[in-house]
Amino acid sequence: MSTLLLAGTGSRAQAADVKPSPQAPPAVVAPIAPPSPQAPPEKVDDAQKAAKAAALTPIVPSPTNPLHPAFQLYAEIDLPVLGVGLVFAGARLVRTQKAYCAPLCDPSGLNFIDRSTAGYWSTAWQNASNYGLVAVGAGAVTLLFADEGFLPGLNDAAVVAESALAGTAAASIMTLAAGRPRPFVYGTKAPEASRNSADADLSYLSNHAVVAFAIATSMFVTTHRLHPHSKAPWIVMGVGGALASFVAMARVLGGMHFISDSAGGAVVGVSLGMLVPSLHGSPVAIVPVTGQGAAGVALSARF
Repeated sequence: MSTLLLAGTGSRAQAADVKPSPQAPPAVVAPIAPPSPQAPPEKVDDAQKAAKAAALTPIVPSPTNPLHPAFQLYAEIDLPVLGVGLVFAGARLVRTQKAYCAPLCDPSGLNFIDRSTAGYWSTAWQNASNYGLVAVGAGAVTLLFADEGFLPGLNDAAVVAESALAGTAAASIMTLAAGRPRPFVYGTKAPEASRNSADADLSYLSNHAVVAFAIATSMFVTTHRLHPHSKAPWIVMGVGGALASFVAMARVLGGMHFISDSAGGAVVGVSLGMLVPSLHGSPVAIVPVTGQGAAGVALSARF
């Protein structure tokens, strides 16, 4: 791991390779404890080699520009998370059991809010929800690439994708465990083949709502990190939140989910959209520095 430190005081700035020391900022401290003064040099060297071999493998989007503040990804962490998320996303596809009350369920057991949408069925609104979700995802990727360039944008897009896949994993576990019939099973508007399908048993939570709100929220976190003093993050959140709300509403009007399904999906999506990006740091950090009569701030990068 190399560390580049750009320090500035007033109008002066300097760049230098910085070696870890007890006074160094946390971003540049070595991952092992300082050796004892009596430690044999060969053992110190062995410990440093072991620490280097055990270090995570960073995925650096711009090796020639390490100061770019894209999210820091690690091959040993982020790639498995994406893989597990994809597996959970496919969990719904292996469901073979139809709804317990198919082909027609009794709405009298529903709460009064969800009972108001029992029996809904509209392929037009279902298609609209699909188009809306694609628009949220495509818009997020396009914005990241336009703002950061391809490789840094790809790094941040991977974190946004992790938010969406983590949401899908959580929603899939809840959906398969709940086994709640979709609203269209509580009426006869939908074709009987649809009401007898395994998909008719996957109402709670709304995966569309989870993914849409996870993308919108993680895009807000990402944009706010890139442009902390700009109105852009709030514009992104406003547009993304509106699209996500449309997706959640369209799933209800299409008869695919109850109101509580979409509301719960929104809560899970927003929560993971905040959590997942917050767990990813940036290799760039601004830290205070002092020494020998000088004071200022430093821009520290690890790569």
